[in-house]
Amino acid sequence: MMGKQSNPFEFGEVDDLQQALEVSTAEAETTVPLHNRRRLAAKPPNPKPQKSWVWLVAFGICCVFGGIGGAAFWWLTTPPPSPDCKELSPIATDMEKLLCAQESARSGDVPKILAGLELLSQWTPDHPLYREAQRLIAEWSDPILAAARAKIDQSDLRGAVELASRIPKTSPLYKEAQAAIADWKRYWQKGEAIAKAARTAMKAQNWALANEKILLLKDFSQTYWRLDRANALSQLVTAEQQGRRLVAQAIEIAKTQQPAQLGAAIARLSQVDTRTYAWAEAQPSLKQWSETLLTLGFQHWMKGDLNQAMALATPVLKNPNLAQTAQELLWLSQARKHAIASTVTLKPTLPQLWNLSAAISTAQLIPPSSRYYNQAQTNLKNWQAQFQDLTLLQLAWGIGDVPQASAKQFAIWQAGQVTPERPRRAQAQTLISYWNVGIRKLEDQPYLLYARQLAEKATIPAYRAAIAQAQLITLNRPLQKEAQLLIANWTQKIQVIEDQPILDRAWALANQGDLNSAIQVAAGIGVGRALYWEAQSAIGNWQATIRATELARQREQEAAAKARKSPFALDAPASDESFVPNDAMDGEPAPDGLPAPNAQPPQYPYAPPATINPPPASIYPPGTEPPPIPAYPAPYAPYEPAPTPKEPPPPPLVQPFEPVPPPPSR
Repeated sequence: MMGKQSNPFEFGEVDDLQQALEVSTAEAETTVPLHNRRRLAAKPPNPKPQKSWVWLVAFGICCVFGGIGGAAFWWLTTPPPSPDCKELSPIATDMEKLLCAQESARSGDVPKILAGLELLSQWTPDHPLYREAQRLIAEWSDPILAAARAKIDQSDLRGAVELASRIPKTSPLYKEAQAAIADWKRYWQKGEAIAKAARTAMKAQNWALANEKILLLKDFSQTYWRLDRANALSQLVTAEQQGRRLVAQAIEIAKTQQPAQLGAAIARLSQVDTRTYAWAEAQPSLKQWSETLLTLGFQHWMKGDLNQAMALATPVLKNPNLAQTAQELLWLSQARKHAIASTVTLKPTLPQLWNLSAAISTAQLIPPSSRYYNQAQTNLKNWQAQFQDLTLLQLAWGIGDVPQASAKQFAIWQAGQVTPERPRRAQAQTLISYWNVGIRKLEDQPYLLYARQLAEKATIPAYRAAIAQAQLITLNRPLQKEAQLLIANWTQKIQVIEDQPILDRAWALANQGDLNSAIQVAAGIGVGRALYWEAQSAIGNWQATIRATELARQREQEAAAKARKSPFALDAPASDESFVPNDAMDGEPAPDGLPAPNAQPPQYPYAPPATINPPPASIYPPGTEPPPIPAYPAPYAPYEPAPTPKEPPPPPLVQPFEPVPPPPSR
C-alpha cells in the first residue's frame, strides 16, 4: 500500500516564497517616491494567495516532459525518410547513396546499373555497408553480363568487351566475364582472318577461294560468324561479280567519249555496290568521265546554253564523290534561268520580281567551298541590284499606267532614279521614252477627237475642216501616222464626192448606148483620184463591148461578100466601101468569136452604127440607176462638170498642240 506522497511546494518552500515576496515589497517601497508610497500604503493589503496555482505549475511541467519523451520515442521507432535521388546532396550519407543506387537499378537501365556498381566497388571491407554492397554487386552483375552477350550477338565486340570489363573483381561473375571476353576476342580474331582472306580472294577475282573461305565460317559456334558474317560475305561475292561486269560494260560504253555515252557509262557504274573492289577500281574512270561532263556543262553555262548545261550536269549526280558539285552547277544554271526570265518583257511585272528573287535564293545555296562560288557571287550582286531597280520600275509602272500627264511625269522621275551604272538602266530609259510618247499622245488626242467630230457631217467643207485640224499634228509626234491615215481617208471621201457625178454621167451615157461618150466622160477622172480605178475598169468594159460589136459587123460583111461571089448566089448584096478586110488590120486574122490581135477599134464620127445591138436596159444593179441626163448638142463634147458652189472659208487653224474646242451644241 502506497503512502501518501507529499507536495514539494508545501511547508518550508511556501514560507520562503512568502519571505521573498515581503523583501521585494520592502525594496520597492524604498525606491518608490514618497507620494506614491503613501498612495500604496492607502491600499488594502493583497489577500493571501491560494495553493491551487501550485498544482497548475506542476501539471504543466509534467506535460512538457511527457511530450518530449513521446517525441523521442516516435523518432526512435520511425524509419528515416527516403532521400531525393534526383537532387542528391554532395554531403549525402553512404546509406542515402546506397538507397539511390538501389532505386536506379530497379529500372533495369544498364547505365544506371553500371553507375551503382562503380559506387559499391569503391567500398572497402571495413565499411559498415560492405556486406550489403557485395550482395548488390552479385545481383547487378548478371544483367551486365547478359547485355554484353547481346552486344556480341549484334557483332559489337568493342561494346561487349566494355560492358563485361565493368563487372567488379569482387563479383562472383567476374571470372566468367573475363573468360567470355577472351573467348570473344579469340573467335573474333579468327573470324576476321578468314573474312580478310575471303575479301583478298574477291579482289583477285578468285571466286572459288573466296567461297571456300566463307565455308570455314560455318564451323563457328557464334551465330554472328556462322550466319551473319558468312551470309554477308556470300552476298559480297555476288555483288563483286556483278560489279565487275558493270564496270566492263561502262568502259565499253564510254569509248567514244561523247557526252551522251559518258552519261550512260556513269549511270551504269552507279549500279555497282560501293562496298566492292570493283567500285574502288572504277573510281579513276568515274572521276574522269564526271569531270569531263562538268567541264562541258560549265562551258555551255558560260555561253548561255543553260538547258544543255543542266543536261550535262544531271548524270554526274549519280557519282557520290561529285554529286554535290553537279548539284551546284544545276543551282547556278537554274538561278540564271530565273534571272533571264525576269527580262522577257519590257513591262516590269510581279513575275519578274519573283524570278529575280528565285535567282537570288538559288545562287545563295552555293557554298564558299564550291568551284562555282565566284561566278555565283558575281551574278548574285548583279541580280540583287536588278531586284532593287526592278522594284523602282514596278512602282513607276503602276503610277505611269494612269492616263494623266502628271502621273506619267512622276513615273518618268521615278524611273530616272535608276542611274547609268545600274543594270536596269536600259529598261528604265526605254520606259521613260514610252511614257514621253504617252504624254504626247495625251496632248495630241484632242485634235483627232475634234477632227473626227468635224468629219461626221460627211460634207466636203466638213472633211476639209477635219483635214486642217488633223494637220496640226506635226511630224515626229506619236499620233502623226494616225492623223495622216485619217487625212488620206477624208481626202478620198472628198474625191469620191467630187468625182461620183462624173462617173454617174458616164454610166448614164453607157446605158443610153453612147459608149464612146461614156468613155470620154469617165476619162475625166484623173490618175490618183479615189474613183480612178473604178472609172478605168468601166472604160475597159465599154471598149471591149465596142470591139466585140465591130467584130460582129465585120463578119456579117464578110459573109455577104462571099455570098456575092458564089455562082449559086442569086442576089448579091451591094458592096460596102466602108468594109475593112482583115488583111488591112494589123496582125493575123482572128479566129471566130475573138478580136484580131493589135486591132484598133473603129472610130465613128458621132455614134455607133445602127447594126450594133442595143444595150440592155441598164447595167446598174436594180435600184441604183442614175437619173437620165440631157445629151450634148455637139458630138464628143468634152465633159465640163458644173461649177461647184462657193464654199464658206474653213475655220481658222489653231496653234499646234492646242485642242480646238468643239462647236457649241444647238
